[in-house]
Amino acid sequence: MKTFTCLLSLSLSLVSLFAQSPKLLQAGPMIGHVDDDEARIWVRVKRNAVTTSTLWQADRAYRPARVEDLGSGFFVIHFLGIEPATATTVQIEVSRQTAPSETATVHFRTAPPAGTTGRVRIAFGSCSKVSQYQSGPIYKAIASEKPEMAIFVGDNSYFIIADGSEKHFNTSGPVGDWTSIEGMLHRHLITRVHPDLEAMLRTVPCYAVWDDHDYGPNNADRTFELREEAALAFRQMWANPAYGTPEVPGIFSRFRHGPVEVFLMDDRYHKYSPQEHQDVTPETGSIWGPKQLSWLIEGLKRSTAPVKLIANGTQVLSKSEGGEGHYREATGELHRLKTVLQTYEIGGVVFLTGDRHFSEAMQERLPNGPLVIDCTSSPLQQNQKVGPLEGREHENRLWAMRGNNFGLVTIDIPQPGQGTIRFETRDESNRLCKVEDRPSLTEWSLAELNY
Repeated sequence: MKTFTCLLSLSLSLVSLFAQSPKLLQAGPMIGHVDDDEARIWVRVKRNAVTTSTLWQADRAYRPARVEDLGSGFFVIHFLGIEPATATTVQIEVSRQTAPSETATVHFRTAPPAGTTGRVRIAFGSCSKVSQYQSGPIYKAIASEKPEMAIFVGDNSYFIIADGSEKHFNTSGPVGDWTSIEGMLHRHLITRVHPDLEAMLRTVPCYAVWDDHDYGPNNADRTFELREEAALAFRQMWANPAYGTPEVPGIFSRFRHGPVEVFLMDDRYHKYSPQEHQDVTPETGSIWGPKQLSWLIEGLKRSTAPVKLIANGTQVLSKSEGGEGHYREATGELHRLKTVLQTYEIGGVVFLTGDRHFSEAMQERLPNGPLVIDCTSSPLQQNQKVGPLEGREHENRLWAMRGNNFGLVTIDIPQPGQGTIRFETRDESNRLCKVEDRPSLTEWSLAELNY
């Protein structure tokens, strides 16, 4: 009861932050999408505040090409025509009449141009309850690693009942953060202003997909009545390259970073699975939906990147019982994707996934083809210590572990067609996780993933 009271007090103190804080810069800045000639910076400012900003590369200054007003005090600042692979600083000033101005600075490196060689390190993870903790050391670890980007693969904050009762932290029920866009944004913001996370967001370009707990109540899918509000809240909280297409709604998008193309998938907006609905089976159920799957397939067919990362909130290759994922809910979708990979000899496919409150490395060989791999990192912040995972074995698993961690994928391609893809989990001190003296690490040659 004492722990619950302390956590509730922390939450309530953050509630008052947004209503009563004199700060003009209420959240951010966060580095969003960065490619070889563009950068996006996200901020949330107090009503009627004015934001000015300058981007610096060496001695050259850039003014914003545009400032995108997302509503409710959320803005994304767009810089265009900047130099690739260059150390970059953005200074932001927020001002309002009768109040002292405030400044903040972010530092990052722009992406290299699209190519077939290069070294890229990507931090990723899911399941962050950091708003319920005073400290978030995993975010300090990510910041110290200085990866080229970080991808949040779902449950990036937790919508809860939040009524002050013993069920305060429950993630399902008739009323909760998910029953209004105000509640959703509030929970997102309580997470976003955590000092350890906020510090990391100022040094690492960040992307996100969602899962059920930052979309709606537990296991929410396309039938969720407030899915449009959830999508609006998500768009207001992140600075991804895009959100769906004009023809297909959702929060999916893609971008290129040197030798890597990243596909950010939406596993909620179009989801309809047998776990929640009796009129479909695992063969006919969907997680991405046919139109989003077609978008992914066309993107993979056109991609010239030697490595294609597909970030998704739930696992794709896990054959474990329990939980959500393609083998339990949408085998028809997975079969269609595998068929396309084989037919068009598309290699270099890596899934980055979350959701399970444990981490694991998985691989599956396509018939007469290469390996496809699935790297799961979960949780970023829960009450977990690194240790072994008991049970839940399945044939695609290489190793698994429990404990707060982030996943680190290192793609190293020194020459065209030659290189490695390494997946490891790092603990709260940015050390390689070890379980019973076995490092949580696997490295594949690029050749293993290609025809």
